[in-house]
Amino acid sequence: MDAKAYTKAIAILAVAGVVFSGYLTAYTYASGRPGCEVFYFGLPSCLYGFIMYLLIFTLSTLLFIAKKGTRAVAMAVIALAGMAFSAYLTLAIMNNTSCTTFDILGQPPCVYGLAMYLVLLLVAISVLWQRKS
Repeated sequence: MDAKAYTKAIAILAVAGVVFSGYLTAYTYASGRPGCEVFYFGLPSCLYGFIMYLLIFTLSTLLFIAKKGTRAVAMAVIALAGMAFSAYLTLAIMNNTSCTTFDILGQPPCVYGLAMYLVLLLVAISVLWQRKS
């Protein structure tokens, strides 16, 4: 797979992340029930996910237009930060037995956010690897 195909894959995954976290954010605000169990500075954690996915999409679009290795590095760093944040949230919610979180197929949303960030990180690393060779 060439670098453009990887970049397109990152953009598609980032759009999926924007839709997923955007839905959870809208659900949280519209229903008054938490789509995201954890709040930071009064904002639901899924809103931070939305911002991070939007950044990854923007960087992937810029990477597609202009081939700059620093954008791929920035994308990998953002994906890594998002993965760490989602892992923290997943552990915090899974360890809380009194948690009343919104479930998707029996799992809290942050589990799926973590999986999406992991895939994004792997694809971003593949882009970096491809650019070095």
